[in-house]
Amino acid sequence: MDGAVTQERVRAYWDRQPCDSELSARERLSREFFLDVERQRYALQPHILECLSWIDWPGKRVLEVGAGVGTDARRIVGAGAIYTGINVDRGSAEATERALRVFSMPGVSLQRDARSLDFPDGSFDAVYSFGVLQHIPEVGRAVTEIYRVLKPGGELLLMLYNRTSINYALEIKFLRKLGLRLLCLPGMIPLLERLGLPRAKLERHRQIYLERGFPSEGEWLSRNTNGPDYPYCRVYDADGARDLLAGFEIVRHEIRFFDHRHWGVLGRVMPGVLRRALGRRWGWHRIVHARKPAPRRVEAASGGARA
Repeated sequence: MDGAVTQERVRAYWDRQPCDSELSARERLSREFFLDVERQRYALQPHILECLSWIDWPGKRVLEVGAGVGTDARRIVGAGAIYTGINVDRGSAEATERALRVFSMPGVSLQRDARSLDFPDGSFDAVYSFGVLQHIPEVGRAVTEIYRVLKPGGELLLMLYNRTSINYALEIKFLRKLGLRLLCLPGMIPLLERLGLPRAKLERHRQIYLERGFPSEGEWLSRNTNGPDYPYCRVYDADGARDLLAGFEIVRHEIRFFDHRHWGVLGRVMPGVLRRALGRRWGWHRIVHARKPAPRRVEAASGGARA
């Protein structure tokens, strides 16, 4: 599908339901709503807070690409950064703006397309983007723009979905494909619901399968990231991540997050130590801390300066 058309579908999806907004049933965009989202986000993914500590934020001019409802934004601002956040859709941009105002925090939230940023070259000391670039069809354009707006020596901290994860290599590519065919059997959806899987998503997957048949690999991946109607997503192995960030120097590259929720009752009874161990080896989140190279110093003229 054409990249511009797909990007518009991605924008429309997040405009209807900003990332993480489904985590809370509290009054939308209220203080209680934001606190509830924060609690659930970091309870499930505590590694986010660890990874945020990889950058020394105080005084840095920071751009967040894909701020969602502003949860990580508040952490970054609270650490002393000079913050600008962008979202491709209006709904998320307004949610982030509201979050900053509700907690009386400085910062700017804008609706912008990461593929075409209107910031001058070298505007930021750091760019943060957690789980966003894999949802941009023309991702190379976005990375080029990120590189441009970073100052020389500036830092990039991002998360990409991991191709070598349990989530992708076992669940999405094998178990869920098998499960899709089983969904058409009588009584299968109630059985899977009793095992802890969400009935509404199962029914929607079955409906799409009956209407359209089995999807392509790309479509199947996209449907299994943010729901059966999600339009676009990609995954990256180590080489793919390095290729995507070819102009950057990689400082740190790690794997995190085994999502136990996908395993129903088995996931709920799994010990935390086992979840963490699986996450560090075959986790869903490929987290990269990189740096835009600084210009090399010109070597002193032959003989150097005289004492």
